Amino acid sequence: MECRVSERVPDILEIPEAPLLRHIYSPITLNRLVLPNRVLMSSVPMNLDNFPDQYERMANFYAIRAKEEVGLILTAGCALDRISKISPNSFALECDAQISLHRRITDAVHHEKGRIALQILHNGLVSSSGERLPSNLFATHVLTDEEIGDTIASFTDCAGRAMRSGYDAIELVFSQGFLVHQFLTPACNKRSDQWGGSFDNRMRLAVEVASAVRDRVGPDYPLIFRIPCMDLIEDGLTQEESMALIGKIMPFGIDLLNIGVGWHESEIPTIATTIPLSAFINAARNVRNRFPILKIGLGGRINDLRAGEKLLIDGYADVFWMGRPFLADPALVSKGRTNAFDRINTCIACNQSCLDYAFLGQAVGCSVNPDCALPQESQYPPFSRPLSSLFPEPLRVAVVGGGIAGMGAALFFARRGARVTLYEQESILGGQLRLAARIPDKEVLSETIRYYAAALCHEGVEIRLGCRFDSAIARSEAWDHVVLAQGGIPRQLESIPGIKRPHVLNYIDVLERECPVAFPAVVIGGGGVACDIAKYLIKRNDERYRIDRHSFAAYSAGNSADYYYYPDPYDDVDDAARPEITLLQHSGRQFAHRVGGTTRWAVLQSLKQAGVVMRNRIDVLEVTPDAVVIFDRARGRQEHLPARTVILAAGQEARPAPMDALDALNVRYSVMGAAVGTGNRANPAGTNLTSALREAYRLAMEFA
Repeated sequence: MECRVSERVPDILEIPEAPLLRHIYSPITLNRLVLPNRVLMSSVPMNLDNFPDQYERMANFYAIRAKEEVGLILTAGCALDRISKISPNSFALECDAQISLHRRITDAVHHEKGRIALQILHNGLVSSSGERLPSNLFATHVLTDEEIGDTIASFTDCAGRAMRSGYDAIELVFSQGFLVHQFLTPACNKRSDQWGGSFDNRMRLAVEVASAVRDRVGPDYPLIFRIPCMDLIEDGLTQEESMALIGKIMPFGIDLLNIGVGWHESEIPTIATTIPLSAFINAARNVRNRFPILKIGLGGRINDLRAGEKLLIDGYADVFWMGRPFLADPALVSKGRTNAFDRINTCIACNQSCLDYAFLGQAVGCSVNPDCALPQESQYPPFSRPLSSLFPEPLRVAVVGGGIAGMGAALFFARRGARVTLYEQESILGGQLRLAARIPDKEVLSETIRYYAAALCHEGVEIRLGCRFDSAIARSEAWDHVVLAQGGIPRQLESIPGIKRPHVLNYIDVLERECPVAFPAVVIGGGGVACDIAKYLIKRNDERYRIDRHSFAAYSAGNSADYYYYPDPYDDVDDAARPEITLLQHSGRQFAHRVGGTTRWAVLQSLKQAGVVMRNRIDVLEVTPDAVVIFDRARGRQEHLPARTVILAAGQEARPAPMDALDALNVRYSVMGAAVGTGNRANPAGTNLTSALREAYRLAMEFA
């Protein structure tokens, strides 16, 4: 089978359409500020403080998105004084000397006809009562009464500087576990003075900050308040307390209420793929019912404009916030306005390059958009070709493999002007990413395949499906370069006696070929693939894999449990009916060690709730017809684990590639992605989506 896509559809032939999402693309006024649409970019920490040109980088980053029609951009959290900074060079507006730096940002955004608000954020390195939160890497100091007054003054002064810096609005953050939130909640506030104890005292700081800031900026300057409406922690704010806080602040003018959900310490995930899209609409509904005149903004797990349109239609919100989706695709809004939904690079909420990096203090990027936040973002300089003729031929590039690494390489080479042909031996693009998209809560990965396939067509890449790149094809054209990204195959672990027995499968047998699995099952491997296999087997066993609703019972006044619609996956299942699954890992490191910290805990928690046994420091000695013989190095003993099915998920080996033929033809080539294999010097940790696309981008951009 062969499929060719040989011509790009010229833009001039594209017929403009009226936006299908008419609620999104209608204007709204926040005080004196008119927004042309209702898609707002929420705050994303950038962590650019280690770069001497951090303000120029931020200006470029926000200007790109302003050019693509974002209704309002909210900056990364901005420190207001010295003690609210995480590092000496943190993004801050603590003195007048920094106004000129912020002017670079606002001028760049306004040059592109955009609008930008400053998020004023006190990170809470000091605290209400000395309670040190797990997310706080630093020792805390309990604020004195005088220091609290200084903090209120710092909020006020920062707001005044924001106006002078040219920001169109300000957001005050009273949620997400930062300083003001720590005063609000009894979980952190153990004070017995006028700032603690009763709720009136606990909300005193929030009220006084709101009052002082409004006095400084005046009645006609737009103020956005991010207020906690669902805490998801023990001793957090109750629903009634959240409503009371809003009522206390309303006299100072809430031009937009941003619904705050959760803490970094919440035991219920709020930002991972396990969370349903638009999961927190009940929080907005409660505010709407109590305060119908307020303009409400809702965010959290909204990665599709069409989901946002539904929120507006249903009346839950007046605007909606998207943060990570603007890392994945800066042109999200402009593409949606022309109904080009297939060309939107969808955020998959993996957190691997954004929030995981943010909490580690590294510069933020995006797993599905490798040039995100780079100084050269969205720039693809054409290849330089010798002017040997009046019309020099473009660079001729063959890409072998239609997985994500090959698709990325083909796209990025094409964007630089190369004439690219992609060869894929299967009848469909996607490679092993297609298998990953079959895992519960990872179905969104199919959107990444969809986007890259559409982008290849848009750039005129010739795609040949069902076509193996061999020596004959290598000789058929004068290739300037060949990219070998043919992927890998499961490692077979042939040194283990009994590994060839018929009840031993690999992860492809299970995910793609859908081979039956008998329990108890033993999975050899402890990385992300092995954990994914366990999740998939639970789903295959006809259980409803969802967040355990009973875990919500620990939270206050029944507030939390009603915000998700999904029941306990084992409400109606006896323990004996649960699938018996054991993961065996050779190393002593934690399971799913390459999965980022913001999502790893949720993955492991869900497996434990499902009864999956995870054992590390294990040597697999033999596979018998009905067991796996192991040696537990931690316990110093040999065991026989019952196993009717054994599944191999312990790394990959590279697929064969025609390197000898390319060498004989003196054709330059590069090997990338899983085609390198796992465990060697070139690729010691293997390949995932993030590393595959970054490698593809780097190869295309550095090629000369």
